[in-house]
Amino acid sequence: MESETLMFAQVMTVIVMSTAALIAIALGTRILWRWGTPRRPASGGEAHDDERMQRLETAVDTIAIEVERISEAQRFMVGLLSESLPARRSERAELPAPEKSGRVITPH
Repeated sequence: MESETLMFAQVMTVIVMSTAALIAIALGTRILWRWGTPRRPASGGEAHDDERMQRLETAVDTIAIEVERISEAQRFMVGLLSESLPARRSERAELPAPEKSGRVITPH
């Protein structure tokens, strides 16, 4: 009976030591992984984000001003074209009629 108890103790010792070694390897790997990864600065990121947001706001404001200038230029051009359009219609009425050769001249 003593030999069976001794064999059981040896098997259990091997099992416990193997489990402890695997746990130690896993914990050591995790600790080394954390040491190896670069850490992000906690306070430096907010200042960087604030700076980026300020630049973004400035860019949006600039784009809005440029779009407003473009729309004003378009309104001005529409006004000019609408003022000169009746004069052109009267000029067209004064043109002689096309010949009756069967061909129709269409503007392109």
